[in-house]
Amino acid sequence: MDKLNIQLCPETGICSIIRKNGTKVDLMPDEVKSLRKASSNPDAARQVLAEADADFAKSLDPDEINQLATQLK
Repeated sequence: MDKLNIQLCPETGICSIIRKNGTKVDLMPDEVKSLRKASSNPDAARQVLAEADADFAKSLDPDEINQLATQLK
């Protein structure tokens, strides 16, 4: 079962990542591109997220990072 609700707008390229507890982060298209490049390295992916919201990035568990890598390819 997915832990994150990942919403990627095909028109704008903006991505919203929402945790089950309601916390969320919005990524601009360039951040989404960076996250896709970093998706094979969990630490790099967490660093990209930290640039948008450090607390959100720290709160993600490994399963959530893997889900991001899988869904944003």
